[in-house]
Amino acid sequence: MKNRYDSGKNISAAEFNSLNTDEKIMRMSSDLSIPAGKNQQQILEAILSGEPRKTQPKIIKLSNYFMAAAAAILLLIGFYSVSLVFSNEKIKTEFASQTTVTLPDGTLVTLNAGSKLVWSNRSFDKERTVTVDGEAFFDVKKGSRFTIKTHNGNVTILGTQLNVFSRENEFRVSCITGKVGVSSGSSEVVLLPGEKAGLTNSVLQKTNSAHIEQTAAWKEGIFYFEDQPLVSIFGEIERQFNVSVQYNSDANRSITVSFTNKKLEEALDVICIPMGLKYEVDNKNKVRITENNR
Repeated sequence: MKNRYDSGKNISAAEFNSLNTDEKIMRMSSDLSIPAGKNQQQILEAILSGEPRKTQPKIIKLSNYFMAAAAAILLLIGFYSVSLVFSNEKIKTEFASQTTVTLPDGTLVTLNAGSKLVWSNRSFDKERTVTVDGEAFFDVKKGSRFTIKTHNGNVTILGTQLNVFSRENEFRVSCITGKVGVSSGSSEVVLLPGEKAGLTNSVLQKTNSAHIEQTAAWKEGIFYFEDQPLVSIFGEIERQFNVSVQYNSDANRSITVSFTNKKLEEALDVICIPMGLKYEVDNKNKVRITENNR
């Protein structure tokens, strides 16, 4: 005799709806295969009790060889990254300060205020290359090619004295002694002693200067500008005296001027008086410059 859960005979929808919950479950699952060692009643009780299904977590074992190889790779990557960081030397000057550096080949580099010099100890003996951001004077030891890189252009020399200025979109190179090759984009020029080059509309222009040595006089605290715009000169005032200069008039007006970094007011006098300007200095290191007729 079949029990009441047997699906051997078909029943109507009305009859199915009249079954209780247990009977409906058994009716619907009666066609499924029953695991060995279990009967329908045991399955029903497990379903109704909410007994969780036990599954074994899958564990993937890595061989000792694989783990050792992975560790070695990570160690090499870490060593390479650290060695790259520590192989570079970086010298940086703050505002109102200067410093002189001796490179591994004996080349002397003097950095002006607010400037940065970077080179690689790892490769310097094979490739004499440095990067400059700001202004620097180089007394290069004779030897293999010496390259100075800036974001505005590059300078190539064998052994000479020169001054390099590269800030934002300004780029100037002065050759004191020797011979200097300067490149920026598609422009290239060769400088001899007494010559200088600068960017004009993204093109290098070469000119002669009777006062070429004075372009590096900043090493002694003397700053010489030959036909330079006020925006460049006031920028140097900011770096040498660690002040903020506010000037809203024509900053592209040019002037030839020389001043020292001893006293701020004296430097402002030699710049402003010939240009018909006046200035005010507050106690918060701010300088406000206006036209004299205002």
